[in-house]
Amino acid sequence: MTVGKVGDPAEAKNFKLLGHDPSAAWGGGSLVEIKNGFAYVGAVGGSSYNGPEGFTVHDVSDPTKPKKVAEVNPPPGIHNHKVRIVGDDLLYVNHECLKTPEGEAARAGIMIYDIGDPASPKEAGFYDLPGKGPHRFGVDNDKNLAFIPNDAEGWRNRVSWTVDISDPLKPELLSLWGLPEQDLALNLPYEEAATMEQTTQCHGPAVIRGDRMFCGFWGGGMGIADCSDLRNVRHIRGLCWSPPFVGSTHTVWPIDDGPYLIATDEARSHTNYRDSQFMWIIDIRDETNPVPIATFMPDRDRYLDRGKRFGAHNILEYKPGKNPWPDIIFLTYFNAGLRAVDVSDPFHPVEVGHFVPEMNFGQPCCQSNDIGMDEEGRLYLIDRNGAGMHILEYTG
Repeated sequence: MTVGKVGDPAEAKNFKLLGHDPSAAWGGGSLVEIKNGFAYVGAVGGSSYNGPEGFTVHDVSDPTKPKKVAEVNPPPGIHNHKVRIVGDDLLYVNHECLKTPEGEAARAGIMIYDIGDPASPKEAGFYDLPGKGPHRFGVDNDKNLAFIPNDAEGWRNRVSWTVDISDPLKPELLSLWGLPEQDLALNLPYEEAATMEQTTQCHGPAVIRGDRMFCGFWGGGMGIADCSDLRNVRHIRGLCWSPPFVGSTHTVWPIDDGPYLIATDEARSHTNYRDSQFMWIIDIRDETNPVPIATFMPDRDRYLDRGKRFGAHNILEYKPGKNPWPDIIFLTYFNAGLRAVDVSDPFHPVEVGHFVPEMNFGQPCCQSNDIGMDEEGRLYLIDRNGAGMHILEYTG
């Protein structure tokens, strides 16, 4: 058993630390987007961290000397921890209603900011959404599409909205997709899940490869859909491993052009498991019968009891330009930091690098939450436990 403590040195293999900004998202960050020398970092706020809601902006033109240049806070009752750059000069930020009296009266949807002046975001529009608003949404700028997990009439819990953003100030809903048990029109047998981790709901974001769409549905596992007609996305098949595993399927993403998917089950709360909440590799050579073929997790004896969450969260999703590392998955693993995993043999994933920050921010362990990449291939590791943002170079 290895218990973390304040002052522990960094652990690094095949990663070089370029810069560190502990002020990113006031220390407790969620998602990061980078463009033209500026990084935008959404904050987890009060979600397992005692920090403000909102996002921060950082000048990273010199990655060795990142500098915070702006702070943006939402209206009362709003959680806006997810940020996505749209086109050249817009930023979408989720408005998810908190479970507070202010949240009950808040406006749910996506706030649209003009970032033509990157250091001074200005409100430019709003896309209203029903219910409590969106969680982890995605944007595909090449396809002019957004994928938004949100409530919808006629569906149970959050489903995936496919939204046309060719006019980014006027998003247009194209279609909805959920698992069959979410579709109230099908009138399928349904029982409430025993735990939040096993609740079927879209986590997202969905992603398209060719004419297929993939998405994580939390306690419902993963789904595959036919999206050849974006106005009529049709479910093909799902795969659920909860139970016996804990659940909380977070991200489902294709491995480049091969017939395999990555899936991560998010570690939640402070209950850690030796045998759940890790990264899967799924074989989809027969998409009507997806099959798990491998798993990955770091050394459990080293990290399981280090403190706070041990387990998977997210991978580096979109890689700008030509993917420089087609066989490498960059995976955030909470108290085990960032792991680089070679999946060139999908049946035998191998760790080829890692970075765990120095505990120089007043906490005994990190909680690596998300990872982004800029146009130069530099990586931006975001922590939700006080460490802010580390800028890294992968040297493997």
